Amino acid sequence: MFTPLADRRFRLLWAGQTLSGLGDAITPVALALAVIQATGSATDLGAVLAAAAVPRLLLVLAGGVWADRLPRHLVMLTADVVNLFVQVTIGLELLAGVVHLGHLIALSALSGAASAFFMPAADGLIPVTVEEDRLQQANALTQFSRQAGRVLGPMIATTLVITAGAGWAFLLDAATFAVSVGTLALLRVRHEGAPREGFWTELAGGWTEMRRHRWYWTNLIVHSVWNLASSCYLTLGPLVAVRSLGGQVAWGVITQGGALGAVVGAVIALRVRPRRPLTACNLLLAVFGLPLALLAARAPAPLVAVAAGLAFGGLTFMNSLWLTAVQQHIPARALSRVMAYDWLTSLGLTPLGLAVAGPLGVAVGTSTALAGTAALVVAACLLVLAVPDVRRLTLRLPAPVAEEPVPTASAAEG
Repeated sequence: MFTPLADRRFRLLWAGQTLSGLGDAITPVALALAVIQATGSATDLGAVLAAAAVPRLLLVLAGGVWADRLPRHLVMLTADVVNLFVQVTIGLELLAGVVHLGHLIALSALSGAASAFFMPAADGLIPVTVEEDRLQQANALTQFSRQAGRVLGPMIATTLVITAGAGWAFLLDAATFAVSVGTLALLRVRHEGAPREGFWTELAGGWTEMRRHRWYWTNLIVHSVWNLASSCYLTLGPLVAVRSLGGQVAWGVITQGGALGAVVGAVIALRVRPRRPLTACNLLLAVFGLPLALLAARAPAPLVAVAAGLAFGGLTFMNSLWLTAVQQHIPARALSRVMAYDWLTSLGLTPLGLAVAGPLGVAVGTSTALAGTAALVVAACLLVLAVPDVRRLTLRLPAPVAEEPVPTASAAEG
């Protein structure tokens, strides 16, 4: 399961990104607690979060272009240096007992811009750090560390904020970025850069490459539907849990069930290698209809938690398969630009879904909204399987290792 770690290149990348991912899971909770404690305003917190989200959304396509132009590990290193500066600055301000909302907004925007360049570069870097037959395991290990960080990060953040102060949470995140910068600086990988044809021409080239693969853009439509559904789940789910399933504890149980399932899904992805990855991907994504339907039916919280575990476990497994398929079938010179469109779909539609889900629940009722969303997710995931390119796409499996013949003694030997 852990053979990708035998390669020094992937080992460096994975170690740095594991620690950095843990830090990234710490700061959102610390930031929320720090802003609420300082200003008591949810509007102020929303402004700080939006300041990071907007440049990330606007610049992710540009990030894909530059990640295809330049050595991807250097793009990631530069983004991490920017985030290191941001986290140190916020941490020192919070330790000084001074919270400037304008500073937080500006620094969050800078961090969001850096992330827009980091994400497409990271997706394109993994294939050059491992052999192709270890690619799915490498993606699964990355997913595992990311999900484990999401489980541990909020606990670490809450403990630090209560005991030492929010500033130390940001300084800890800064330390993880410093480690990531160090590992990326030590990384030596080949880079097949895209030919320089002008920014807009290269961006259009990424669009053309994406459109050339029908299996890719049809699945992006499904991903868009799934992201909208997840917004409904995150908005209406807590409302149903608090009002009908046992209060805040019920939503906590459901959330933890999803987090645990995500970790288990990543572990399974280390061992299971479906021959038809996109068929498996869409069947796994369709499972998300189950917790939505159970919330609509006001099922007991433990049952919804099990369903959430299955759904988010399927999502994590799906992510490993999807990334492996994309990395194998999209040319390396265009990989980051193509993946940027995937990120744009995720980043763009999630805020829209969060804004629309609440009014939709008011208009038609929460149960109807959740049930309708469940049906929409399942329908989208199953309908895309009617596309032949989706069903037929396969992963390139490692060639079997031929056994060496056992030498036999000849008549002259004795």
